[in-house]
Amino acid sequence: QANSLSRLPRSMVLALEQPLRRVVNLLLYGKDPYQVLRVATVLVLLLRVYRKLRRVLLREGLKAYVLNAVAPYLKRLPPVRRQLDAEMVKTVGSLAKEFGKELTSPRSRLGPEGMDISELTELMDRRLELDTKHWMEGKVTGTVYHGGKEHCDFISKIYAGWSFSNPLHPAVFPALRQMDAEVIRMVINMYNGSEECCGAFTTGGTESILMAMKAYRDWGRERGISEPNIVTCVTAHAAFDKAGKYFCMDVRKARARPDTQELDLRHLARLIDGNTVAIVGSCCQYPHGTIDPIEAMAKLALRRSVGLHVDCCLGGFLYPFMEKAGFPTPVCDFRVPGVTSISVDAHKYGFAPKGASTVLFSNRELRRHMYCFMTEWTGGIYATATMTGSRAGGPVAATWASMCK
Repeated sequence: QANSLSRLPRSMVLALEQPLRRVVNLLLYGKDPYQVLRVATVLVLLLRVYRKLRRVLLREGLKAYVLNAVAPYLKRLPPVRRQLDAEMVKTVGSLAKEFGKELTSPRSRLGPEGMDISELTELMDRRLELDTKHWMEGKVTGTVYHGGKEHCDFISKIYAGWSFSNPLHPAVFPALRQMDAEVIRMVINMYNGSEECCGAFTTGGTESILMAMKAYRDWGRERGISEPNIVTCVTAHAAFDKAGKYFCMDVRKARARPDTQELDLRHLARLIDGNTVAIVGSCCQYPHGTIDPIEAMAKLALRRSVGLHVDCCLGGFLYPFMEKAGFPTPVCDFRVPGVTSISVDAHKYGFAPKGASTVLFSNRELRRHMYCFMTEWTGGIYATATMTGSRAGGPVAATWASMCK
């Protein structure tokens, strides 16, 4: 009985093949073999051209594709090359002149003797004054999120206490280990995550995004996806393009709706295929501050069996409190089935020092793919959760203090 069952698929294939064979032989009866080969070759080439054209139209569009293809050759033309070189020299010279205005005691080599402490302190005080005058008036956007002088002084004091600590060695720094874990759990709770949710402390939003995309790439590899892609909106942060370059993933760009600058859901759905490992939404996106339709994207992600990353790096410490403050907002956190990872920066509106972000996952299985470890290194086992090996402990302690203050 087992043998007869094993022969069943083969007999079914043969039964289907015979009618097909008769039809093909009938269509090609009396035809010149070379003519048949030529027609088949032309049809294959036309199919490849169609697939390429369809891919171009779905992604950047024909006009942008042609411009991108032609631009490198135009740049090689002597008149164009001369103009580009002249503009480059002009730009570099302008930058050098501008940046050279505020140099203090420049040096490029170690001195024969160390500087006197009082002289060194005076120089560093001057440099500190120089590096605070541009933003203290509050007229610089997207650079420093400081929460006021009193807060800065307090956080700086905490930072100094852990300035020589290293989270790479959790057994040596138990209090730092505790604060690292508690920051992650507090942010997870802000985003209504379950006990299964987990994450990692990173050095910034870009690293958080990189680690999430690395996790999706490796998750896809386990499922046999050798040429993974992610689908973002054109308004998504440039770090997703960086992730594509770092991890050899194709980054596809869905259009933004012209009226709201939200992601075009229909275009996004058309860009997803069997090699897609994740789609990306922003809450909010950096260029315009709009929120993508996360709930609708989550339904699509579940239907197509792909991950959904929500980038909350910019407004990550504003969004969880907006509804309580009287500003109704769409649900964009772990309450939405289908949201599998979130990136949240503490060093923006969490008023932590620079170098403080978190990447959150809906489950431990997905987070496992973020890790990197080597078990056969001659120096012993080497394992890290994120991109960095050694990293500063100061941002961890200062972030914990800022969140609890």
